[in-house]
Amino acid sequence: MKPSAERADGAWRKSRIAARLLMLRESRPLRPREQTLARRLSQDSEVTNRLIQQALYFLGFASRKYALDQKLVDRRD
Repeated sequence: MKPSAERADGAWRKSRIAARLLMLRESRPLRPREQTLARRLSQDSEVTNRLIQQALYFLGFASRKYALDQKLVDRRD
């Protein structure tokens, strides 16, 4: 187990989870438990769009990010 000083801060960890949920949503519908978690993370003030974007790049989703952005914008309209 890592010492607490080396662990990532809470906002970054939550943003990585949110990014993983976005990636899952690309491949299949989210399960109810995942939808609940996504809803809670979307209402969390620590989880910002910028941190989620950084997490997507960290997880290697950068090449498909533009397509994901377009889908999210199209769904919003």
